[in-house]
Amino acid sequence: MSAENENYQQYEKLLFERDKYKKQASESLREYIRVFGELLTDVFRKKISCIEKKKMISYCQQRLNKGEAIDVEAMNKYIMNEMEEYNDQLADMMRNNDICRNGEPISRSEVLQIKKIYRRIAKKIHPDIHPGTLDIPILSDLWNMVTDAYDRSDLKSLEELEIQINSVLRELGDDVPDEDVPDIEEKIKALEEEIDKIISTDPYQYIFLLEDEEKVQELKEDLSEELEAYSRYEKQLKEILRQIVSGGAKFTWEN
Repeated sequence: MSAENENYQQYEKLLFERDKYKKQASESLREYIRVFGELLTDVFRKKISCIEKKKMISYCQQRLNKGEAIDVEAMNKYIMNEMEEYNDQLADMMRNNDICRNGEPISRSEVLQIKKIYRRIAKKIHPDIHPGTLDIPILSDLWNMVTDAYDRSDLKSLEELEIQINSVLRELGDDVPDEDVPDIEEKIKALEEEIDKIISTDPYQYIFLLEDEEKVQELKEDLSEELEAYSRYEKQLKEILRQIVSGGAKFTWEN
């Protein structure tokens, strides 16, 4: 076997490995959210509540220092604008929790079938193997749908997409030939580095946490303690706000 063929086979092998690890990382993230998502969301909700109250205190103190009455409507608009990004993040967390909690588990045979179909499709149109895929809009769109279905472990969609892809390739006269991969050795090195990064960082590393029941319980306890700490802090901030009001601060409403 020539060095070129060996490099091509290595490149192809690493592409499949990279995609496999990315999928495993995606799956571990979903499981992490399923296990810890509710606690994480509760902690974050308390955290942004504390941030909101700190901003309200700061707003009130700035007005009082200037001898100005506190315009409640203006304050609410200011706080709403300041908290928009935090509230968007909270909404995203809640949506992700729902998706991960409601996701249906898949069988081992389905997992194997998903991998098999993905490999067959990738050998035909993976853009890194067949750069021409990106020059054909319908194939490019289909490939994007394949990667999305693969990430979601959607066997039904992958089965349907394979049929569509085969039909398109027949119409094209299977005009997606193997092409020379420029700078293949550099690309092999880059793939190896990408794989190392995936498997050495979160969310892939969540796999090992989730396999350890003791560590899972420890993290749940840590999150519960953090939630309690934010709850205590929230009460302190509420008391400061109460003191500001009872200390003679004047609040006005715009009509």
